[in-house]
Amino acid sequence: MIRTFAIALALIPNFAFAGEGSKVFLTSDPFNEVMREAAKISGARLVGLISAGPKSDKLSVAANIPADWKNEEVCLKVVSADGLYESYNSYTVAPDWEGGEVVLPYPSKVPGDVLSIPANLISGVLLKGSCDADAAEVAPVFWGEGPHGGLKILLNTSRADETYLTFSDYPDQQEVVCEPVDTASRTAFDVMCSLPEALASKDSLKAVFLSFRNGEMGREEHIILRPGRKL
Repeated sequence: MIRTFAIALALIPNFAFAGEGSKVFLTSDPFNEVMREAAKISGARLVGLISAGPKSDKLSVAANIPADWKNEEVCLKVVSADGLYESYNSYTVAPDWEGGEVVLPYPSKVPGDVLSIPANLISGVLLKGSCDADAAEVAPVFWGEGPHGGLKILLNTSRADETYLTFSDYPDQQEVVCEPVDTASRTAFDVMCSLPEALASKDSLKAVFLSFRNGEMGREEHIILRPGRKL
């Protein structure tokens, strides 16, 4: 059955792949992923907004997509902490999308290798716009089968000594002290910030990241998070 479907898919030009009943369509052709022998260092600051489920033998990727992203191009980026595995693929959201969580088509050619990456060392994020554009808004990715834990923000700080996360729309919210990722190989991302549960259901958050190195403050970086998680 799978082999027959693959042959049919190859015969249809510009085919948009979607799961049954899905309103989000994979448009990248071919599916872009790479398993490297040496890491490629990325310049991206925010690498992930993700919640991971327990270890599973099934590769499942979902995202919570805002209603106002309907009829938009979005980009799913996935990378391991060591930078050896990476994928980046474009999807189109249906014009009648009403918002919520949806399973994304993720036809990995190396699912066994991907599943072998520990859940705390994989990052995923959904960006509004093309994969080549700078991210202005990001939505959360749910990795693996549920139940999923809290949302984590994964950053590449180039080994900053300290990193803090604040929310300009919620000045009374205590700042988040981010923590180093628990691995020696932290090439793609090196810091994890836990999104406060009180903010996880908000439709939109203006997040501010600030890092310190050798006692000196770096520049503030701003991005809009679209968690919208139903509690």
